Amino acid sequence: MILVLGATGTVGRPVVEELVEQGHRVRALSRAPERAGLPGKVEVLRGSAADEASVAAALEGVRSVFVILSGDVAEQAAAFAEAVTGADPGRRSRLEHIVLLSSASVLHPLEHGIAADHRRAEESVRGIGVPWTFLRPGPFHSNSTWWAQGIRETGVARCLIGNQPGAPIDESDIAAAAVTVLTGEGHGGRSYELTGPEVITSAEQVTAIGAVLGRDLGFEVAPPGQVVDTFTSITGDREAAVTNVRALHSPQVPWARAKDTVERLTGRPPRTFQEWARDNADLFR
Repeated sequence: MILVLGATGTVGRPVVEELVEQGHRVRALSRAPERAGLPGKVEVLRGSAADEASVAAALEGVRSVFVILSGDVAEQAAAFAEAVTGADPGRRSRLEHIVLLSSASVLHPLEHGIAADHRRAEESVRGIGVPWTFLRPGPFHSNSTWWAQGIRETGVARCLIGNQPGAPIDESDIAAAAVTVLTGEGHGGRSYELTGPEVITSAEQVTAIGAVLGRDLGFEVAPPGQVVDTFTSITGDREAAVTNVRALHSPQVPWARAKDTVERLTGRPPRTFQEWARDNADLFR
């Protein structure tokens, strides 16, 4: 049995679907099982990664876990670790593999809140004592949907993360790598940095979106001070917002170069941003 936490998101859902297609028994944890919409063969339980009791119950009979966290990833990872190592002393011994969707931010040379949270999450999983694998993607192709409203309403994409070159990745490629790691051998104790196949700036992504829409789109970078205000309004943590903005605007981002990890793991090249834009053009119309 393979347990997937975060099974209804843009990475978790294709992971679940591919595991089922391959014939694996899959259990998923969802806050709203009645709306999960997962394949019928999936056992869907109510709960979340932050709820130790629901995680502990979901771990019954499970050999491998794919952990996808959102929000306060450090706190959720700590809760997951406690669920694994808690009341049932045999639970940890029955688990064979934990795969955590982490972030390439942990490799950033500049200290910032996003990296610190994911490092703590990795430490919690590493401390469980079960063989682990960390998947560390950089920005997702779908992050460009941040610009969708501006493109639809004004024809201008206003970017919050600067215009540094990077190699964003398609969520389907993260999912494919995760399935490989969950079902294959020899991945314990390894970390995989995942990127797309090409280095592209935010402005070039907007150009690609415009090409599939048949429109000339504008592009502008929001001043860092305004970005800090925006991030602070979301999280309430101004200090973390300052460090996160500094790191995201830095030319030292770890995803500034394309890696061949996805192709080595899955046997096929990752999807380009242009392919993603073509398949998701309706989001910007």
